[in-house]
Amino acid sequence: MKLRNYLYAAVVLTSVTFVSCNPDSIADEDNPYQTEQKIKKKDVKIPGQNN
Repeated sequence: MKLRNYLYAAVVLTSVTFVSCNPDSIADEDNPYQTEQKIKKKDVKIPGQNN
């Protein structure tokens, strides 16, 4: 019975460590700075319309 508890504890510890150390996190993709550039309306071309 103790062996099973130790195995469960090891699995939980391993999974928590893997998830917390995994670099594939959504927060890593967030950009803290505004880097979007403005688009001028005259530069936008819509297909099918003559501008």
